[in-house]
Amino acid sequence: MSSNKVSVEFTDDGFAILTMKNGENRLNAEFLEILNDNLDKVLRNKSCKALITTGEGKFYSNGVDLKWLMKQSKEVHLHFRSEIESLLWRMTHFPLPTVALLNGHAFAGGAFLAITHDYIVMNSKRGWFSMNETRVGLRIPAATREVLSNKMKNTNAVREAVLFARSIPGPEAKSLGLVDEIGELPTLMGAAKRLAIGALGRTGIDRDMLEIMKKDLYPRTVMNIDDKKSKL
Repeated sequence: MSSNKVSVEFTDDGFAILTMKNGENRLNAEFLEILNDNLDKVLRNKSCKALITTGEGKFYSNGVDLKWLMKQSKEVHLHFRSEIESLLWRMTHFPLPTVALLNGHAFAGGAFLAITHDYIVMNSKRGWFSMNETRVGLRIPAATREVLSNKMKNTNAVREAVLFARSIPGPEAKSLGLVDEIGELPTLMGAAKRLAIGALGRTGIDRDMLEIMKKDLYPRTVMNIDDKKSKL
């Protein structure tokens, strides 16, 4: 699917820069399909060594498109939840070093998408990190909680960002270990690349082995809804 809502740029130094360009970058069925299509494009490029995802303007991603979701049937709602979970696990196990470059706000599903990356760099001047489900009265589904437990180990960070659903700015996110580096926006691409290059080391990392290791270290045991139906 071609779209101007997401783009991928392949750089001469071996990076794929995936940029979400759809305003608040809210997640709905169409946007997930576009994201997955662009991730497929990254994997087809065998010269690509690392993936950096980012947004434009004020938002990295403002989470699920609730206005769209509320208009959908129960069946569509459940299938979409499975698709979200599948994307989160795809990114958690992605066979390249991954860096989320938070240009702006990362809320709810957008924050969950960010933590699936190996590294996160965050704008120190603009943007909050928050998993605001407590504030909006939504439970986190089991398969998504498993992503959270695999990727967010700092109990203070879980308490502040998830339990109390605070909107956390860059400097505090760094102190809580939610993000790896902070800086003004023009510096963040350089920081993201440095982290990925450090992960690759001098000899690089085999894609297949990296994916195997990620699956071993971040095991998925909770099936999503579509997986359960397929086994009935």
